[in-house]
Amino acid sequence: MQDIHLSPHFELHEFTESATARRHGIENEPPAEAVENLRALCVNTLEPLRKALGMPLFITSGYRCKALNDRVSNHSTRSQHMNGQAADFCVGHAENEGTSGFSYRDRLVKAFRTIILDEGIDYDQLIIYPTFIHVSYVRNGKNRKRLTKAYGNGKYCALTRADALALL
Repeated sequence: MQDIHLSPHFELHEFTESATARRHGIENEPPAEAVENLRALCVNTLEPLRKALGMPLFITSGYRCKALNDRVSNHSTRSQHMNGQAADFCVGHAENEGTSGFSYRDRLVKAFRTIILDEGIDYDQLIIYPTFIHVSYVRNGKNRKRLTKAYGNGKYCALTRADALALL
């Protein structure tokens, strides 16, 4: 697949590479509509977040074809990943703990709060997990600004904006 710049700091391969896909021989190539959805996610959510934080974001999961999505544990059959509308990411690398003045968890919480507070960042769903953040953006429709905390054991808790901002 020829690589495509989705925005100044994000390329398509970051959203399609998958160890699970390689292990199972799954070709995880997005259709044109999914590429445009990923571009919109980058332009409206990820790129403004990267700029606001002044730190790189590392995509851990982006586009997933149905076959790949079916292989991911705790997957949703309606996952926005399958439409190129969602990405999971971390801020910086855990092995660089403390080099930015913030712990790994602090960087996640800071990114989560920044998305909520920055009016220049739009999103549909925002879920904070113990080790990463899931964010989605809907290009053709209204973004719901749904906030959730995941506990990592398949349990989730919907958050109000005040609850989300109070996270330590």
